[in-house]
Amino acid sequence: MAFKFGRVSYINSIPLFCAEPPPDFEIVCAYPALLNEATARGEFDVCLISRWEYLKVSDKYSVLPNYCIGGDGEIMSVKLFSKTDISNLGGKKVFITEQTGTSSRAFAYLCKRKYGFNLFDGRCASIREADAAILIGNQALAFDGSDFAHAYDLGSMWKEEISLPMIYAVFVVRNEIFGSMAPLLRAYLSKSLSEFARYRQEWILRAKKSLDKEQSVDFPVGELERYYNCLKFEFDDATFKKSFSFVEENGRI
Repeated sequence: MAFKFGRVSYINSIPLFCAEPPPDFEIVCAYPALLNEATARGEFDVCLISRWEYLKVSDKYSVLPNYCIGGDGEIMSVKLFSKTDISNLGGKKVFITEQTGTSSRAFAYLCKRKYGFNLFDGRCASIREADAAILIGNQALAFDGSDFAHAYDLGSMWKEEISLPMIYAVFVVRNEIFGSMAPLLRAYLSKSLSEFARYRQEWILRAKKSLDKEQSVDFPVGELERYYNCLKFEFDDATFKKSFSFVEENGRI
């Protein structure tokens, strides 16, 4: 029996998928919003989904603790580019990438909490017409933001305002197989992270090749080194629980 396993298609997921997957894992790559939608339809046995979307599937799936895509400060690949100071974006046109699940809601939460406006009120369909744009993943890393005077990093803003690490994506497992799948998944993720650490430079060069081809850029290796230093893939029990629970307790958008 094959288990369908959803993976984020950005280079931020590479360290979690370095090891050879078990033969009964069928890995499917897609951007976050598509993974979220497919999981809500029950199409995956295991999936890496946006943290802020978990509530929609919590009746069918359980979260694997500790492992995630996260950060504790600057994250580099989740940004709001703006022609004006973020405090003045109320009523302005904001383009939000269709690929996002967590990031737009987290930015909206911060804007409501800190500045008192609803970021979604000004949502528009064209980045060319927008006063601001929220981009994530590979696109955010490679984006030429020269038309925008300001660039805001979600991880930096979250750390400054909330004083907690940010969990962007979590692994969820179908409830009926969680007991048997969780140990296998933990072993696979642990092995992958070890492989990334052991052959870090080789994997970073692979990431550069993938990013350069997809985004038609020549992304500096040094910046990718910095990027992978920003990313966190495992938190201890207490940190994971506190960061994960914040959304249920405070972050409904």
